Amino acid sequence: MTLRASLNEAIFSYLDLLLPEYDDQVKAGDLLYLLDEKIALNNRISAELEAMAKTLYDYWFVQFDFPDANGKPYKTSGGKMVYNPTLKREIPEGWCDASLVDIATFTNGIACQKYYPTGDEPTYKVIKIREFSSGFDDSSESVHQGVPEKVVVYDGDILFSWSATLEVQLWTGGTGALNQHIFKVTSDSYPKTFYYFEVLKYLEYFKMVAELRKTTMGHITKDHLVASRVSLPPKELIQAMDAKLSPILSKIISNNQQNSELSKLRDWLLPMLMNGQVTVK
Repeated sequence: MTLRASLNEAIFSYLDLLLPEYDDQVKAGDLLYLLDEKIALNNRISAELEAMAKTLYDYWFVQFDFPDANGKPYKTSGGKMVYNPTLKREIPEGWCDASLVDIATFTNGIACQKYYPTGDEPTYKVIKIREFSSGFDDSSESVHQGVPEKVVVYDGDILFSWSATLEVQLWTGGTGALNQHIFKVTSDSYPKTFYYFEVLKYLEYFKMVAELRKTTMGHITKDHLVASRVSLPPKELIQAMDAKLSPILSKIISNNQQNSELSKLRDWLLPMLMNGQVTVK
């Protein structure tokens, strides 16, 4: 029989613990609680802002009740609708159809192995699927800053993970280099608010496609993006919508950036408070 060492209640009863004064424990706990509450509040505000923005976007560009020349809801007020054979439905007169790749550029990340740093040169952390979901940490890989600019990601960029877990997000984790299996979505022709919500609109469909392909590849390809058609409003209407939605997305980005800083502060403070290196006055 092999004996295995283990800890039990009797052993713990002989251990002495050095604890801060009770009042200091309460102050430390209150501080950490306030940080967590602020992070949770920012998350709630961002979720409500996102829902509000999507509702407005859908009202204008899905239900087609954008303001007409008289400021009334277009479709509800009898605005002329025209059948589009590609979309197989009616859209407002003067609109057309387009593919997702017509309104945005989907740049795939790179295989980062050949960009690993060899010395003390400046680096970017690599955004893989794990970082896409959870942000950077000490175990995140790094590459030197000679990576192509098209795969450098900045706060506010739109990322679309097209393999494994399919998600679309406004990135706010800090500057990084994009790895494979994630698209950076950009456009030289249309504002971010337009292509962001158009890609989001297709997300559930893409998830269904990926689920059906699980026994083979289980991901989204450029062909799926080409085949995904959208109703395209006149540019002046897109700009009018952008004027309403852009401040909302900017606030969401700001909230998420603040949460990143608060999380870093909390994670730095916790061990410092526990070992007495930092106290709360």
